[in-house]
Amino acid sequence: LIPFISLAIQSANACSRAVYCGKAGQTVTGRTMDWKEDMQTNLWVFPRGMQRDGGMGGQGFTWTSKYGSVIASVYEAGTADGMNEKGLVANLLFLVESEYPDPNKDQRPKMSIAAWTHSVLDSFATVEEAVTELRREAFCIVGVVAPNGVAGKIHLSISDSTGDSAIFEYIDGKLVIHHGRDYQVMTNSPVYDQQLALNEY
Repeated sequence: LIPFISLAIQSANACSRAVYCGKAGQTVTGRTMDWKEDMQTNLWVFPRGMQRDGGMGGQGFTWTSKYGSVIASVYEAGTADGMNEKGLVANLLFLVESEYPDPNKDQRPKMSIAAWTHSVLDSFATVEEAVTELRREAFCIVGVVAPNGVAGKIHLSISDSTGDSAIFEYIDGKLVIHHGRDYQVMTNSPVYDQQLALNEY
């Protein structure tokens, strides 16, 4: 784990996320946010019981929040990071290789990537719950353009109080999930399969 953390943190201009599993069940998730400008981040507290949607108008996926959360916003237009009242943590990191399904050809309800993190925090208490449900692919994820004109291409990581972890990526329009306590450290690019290969090397 330590060499991989070192590799991730030393990557030039790259966000990194690490989950530390300590003694007596201690679990800590941390991340760096390396970006070229002020992302106008604020902290928000959201209660349970809110009516939510995927930010795509009438085509949006809808849900009611089961859990309260505290989040860090990005450009005040989406959730970059957060933790809910059950200890589930979610973090968005940039991934230039991301390719999402074509929303014009997909009939499922839509979910903006800006709402993806918060939908997970609202809905799940554990990583296992989130992985089981997100595998169903009940919505079509939709990329958006940030206010600075950069195309939003991200992958999502989640962790919980047990040290369980999962990483979700869209590669060639398909959802790829890495799930397990071994997936503790990640950075931006390349795709996570290649990060694991680099770490093994």
